[in-house]
Amino acid sequence: MRLNKMATLPEYTDGCFTLYDIVDRDGERKIKARNMRPVWFRDIAVYDRTRITFEQADKEVTMKIRIPKWSGISSNCVCLIDGVQHKVYNKADVLSSQGYMETELTLVNPSMDYEVVEE
Repeated sequence: MRLNKMATLPEYTDGCFTLYDIVDRDGERKIKARNMRPVWFRDIAVYDRTRITFEQADKEVTMKIRIPKWSGISSNCVCLIDGVQHKVYNKADVLSSQGYMETELTLVNPSMDYEVVEE
């Protein structure tokens, strides 16, 4: 009997973030915490071509990260990583080389610093 090579579980050890939703409060855009548990991520490379494309659109890519598959994230979210706000620009569900579904997030500098709403 031939044994298949064991798959390696993905590791998310590069950092963690707290996810916030962008909401309208009294005519102002603020952020409200959605999930207070930290979400661990793995940093991935941002290629020069991607940076150039975003710079032409006046956007600065701050990070690209991967997390376990999560369908509840959209471009209407902000990730707080080490006290710095990063707006979700794009979300893509991808299949890792080990065969696990993951969510890849492209994060950019937000156009403004959002005030945090406590509820």
